[in-house]
Amino acid sequence: MTTARTRRSLTPRILIVLALATIVPTMIIGALAIRRARADIKREVVRGNLALIRALGASLDGTLQDARRSLELAAAVWADERRADVADDAAGRKGTERLLRRMRREVPLFSTLSIVSVDGKHLYGDTLATSENIGAHTFGGYIGDVVFDKGRPQVRVVAQARSRTGELVGVFVARLDLRFISEALSQSRLGRGARLLVVDGDGIPVARSDGAVVAPSGSLRGSNPAVDRALGTATEGNLEGAGVVAVYRNLSSYQSLRGIRWAIILEQPTRHAFALARETTKDTIIAGLSVLAVALLVGFLLATRLTKPLVQLAAHADAIAEGKQGGDHKAPLDAPGEIGTLAHRLDEMAKRIGEREQLKAAIARGDRLATVGTMSASVAHEINNPLTTVLGYAKLLLEDKEGEHPDRAGLELIADEAERMKIIVGGLLDYSRSDQPGRPMPIDVNQLLERAMAMVAPELRTTKVTIEMDLADPLPDALADARELQQVFVNLVQNATHAMPDGGTLQIATKVADNDLAVEVLFTDDGPGIPTEHHDKVFDPFYTTKEAGAGTGLGLAVCKHLVTRVGGSIAVTNNPNGRGARFRVVIPIEN
Repeated sequence: MTTARTRRSLTPRILIVLALATIVPTMIIGALAIRRARADIKREVVRGNLALIRALGASLDGTLQDARRSLELAAAVWADERRADVADDAAGRKGTERLLRRMRREVPLFSTLSIVSVDGKHLYGDTLATSENIGAHTFGGYIGDVVFDKGRPQVRVVAQARSRTGELVGVFVARLDLRFISEALSQSRLGRGARLLVVDGDGIPVARSDGAVVAPSGSLRGSNPAVDRALGTATEGNLEGAGVVAVYRNLSSYQSLRGIRWAIILEQPTRHAFALARETTKDTIIAGLSVLAVALLVGFLLATRLTKPLVQLAAHADAIAEGKQGGDHKAPLDAPGEIGTLAHRLDEMAKRIGEREQLKAAIARGDRLATVGTMSASVAHEINNPLTTVLGYAKLLLEDKEGEHPDRAGLELIADEAERMKIIVGGLLDYSRSDQPGRPMPIDVNQLLERAMAMVAPELRTTKVTIEMDLADPLPDALADARELQQVFVNLVQNATHAMPDGGTLQIATKVADNDLAVEVLFTDDGPGIPTEHHDKVFDPFYTTKEAGAGTGLGLAVCKHLVTRVGGSIAVTNNPNGRGARFRVVIPIEN
């Protein structure tokens, strides 16, 4: 019988389904988590960096505006105290010089401090460069663009000095040293790879956190998108590009009086700014792979648990289909759920098929036995009379032949073989006549055994077999035909003595069966025993374990037929002590 044994297993398919069921949601959830984490981190990075430059910008704007206001206040004080028509010019000069000294002391940012007349002439303080054209046309409070003097970034601040009547009496000019901006930027706590940058209105760097600006450089307009964006708006913002994330703020957005058209920018490489996002991505991937690995492991165990019983069931079904398994084969009944139910059903089916096969075998065996019985009766009746004639004439001829006669040996052989054939024919007649049951009556099994032993006693004297009897007393009467049961006992004793030609012990015991419904008779010998695979065959007609010519194979068949006919049973097992065989005869007792 050919079957498809090479079909693909369900295990890979289950693993693929579980993998897809795990990977798809894991990828979706992981992608959403990564995207959300990156957006949140970017938002927090931008928010944190904006908060930093707001604080720095406010501090920078406040410092510059304080210096401007200090200069305007000093100009107002000087203009209020100055008298153009005062005679004591020396007193006025001394007061102005004290004012300038106090301003330098109180405002350290002033690197130079000068007072210029309305027509541009130097009056007090530091001398101005000839290129600085300061006079009545100069607007007060103006903070110009950055200049570098001896490697120091500076910015010029101008304040008009007007009297109480609004008359312009002079101009205060100061330069602010901007190195404090670089110091403030360098002391800021920045993220990895980040830098701060302050540029003036033309995009020229004023200060930076990664080093002081000691010389004028070209404008960053057009080359740095963050600078362009910062100077092109009056508010704050952020942008990302070229591997850098930048936040910016225009200092004019602080809405201070006469705001400065400068900008502060914070730049940081995205690989550093969003490092946490990468860590989150890596952790999410690791978690997803871990979930996938666990799912595959659980799937493998589940698939194995599901498919292993199915494979066993398939093998069991194939064995049943091929007729190789009987009802004793056990299906995997511990399988889970519906598979376990299917296993139970298949096991029950196998048992029923086995029982059906056994029934068919029993019916076939009965048919064979019936055929043998019919044949034996016919053959026995046909050859019994001629065989009796042959045996009689052989014995008659032997009477006329003396011991040395040459024909005597041949005649003796004819007589012996005829006698043996008569025994076989007698067995066949016994087997055929056993179809006609006797009348079961209550009998004492112990007495029947003793009578049977008396019948075989002469034969036992020529053997070395020892009989040991252990008869239960009292023993209830059994319901059987005494003659037939005695024939069974004699047959079993003779078989046991034949199995022990060199001597041995035959133990005969009686007892009440465990169910108290029958009497048991045990015949246990210590002969060579009967192989286990032959236990069911020894009761078949013409089956014998003796050598050829030593037995007919009908004795045990007749015994079984006689015992089962009265409702009893006979079976053979191995001797519990090891060597030998045990025959167990069970006879129902009288109700």
